Amino acid sequence: MRNEELLREAVAAFNRSDRAAIDRLLDPAFVLASPLSDMRGQPYEGHDGAHQWVDDLNSTFEVLDIVVDEVEEVRGDRVLGLGRAKVTGRNSGMDYERKLGIVMEMRDGRICKIWVIFDQDEARRSAAELD
Repeated sequence: MRNEELLREAVAAFNRSDRAAIDRLLDPAFVLASPLSDMRGQPYEGHDGAHQWVDDLNSTFEVLDIVVDEVEEVRGDRVLGLGRAKVTGRNSGMDYERKLGIVMEMRDGRICKIWVIFDQDEARRSAAELD
């Protein structure tokens, strides 16, 4: 599977909260950094961490739909997805849409790192520098 397809499939799996697909797509040593991980003070790690991220998203948002509009190859093992998150707050009921960038790093056909960044320009700049 090409990296662009892997990114799109992973976003779809997270949108569906499809734990089996998430486990299949992610490396066991997976790490995710996002605004939610910043709030909790640590990244989400491994398959259990990915499941926790899904649970945290579901407890925060009644509706969450991440849409990827374009994907750029950053280097052989890394891609940048640019798109937006459409959400409805669970407690507030407020609907909003926010642009975002998703940087994914792959290893042996599986995703080993994801960074979710709510500024597309920053995501574009950071895509080549993150580690």
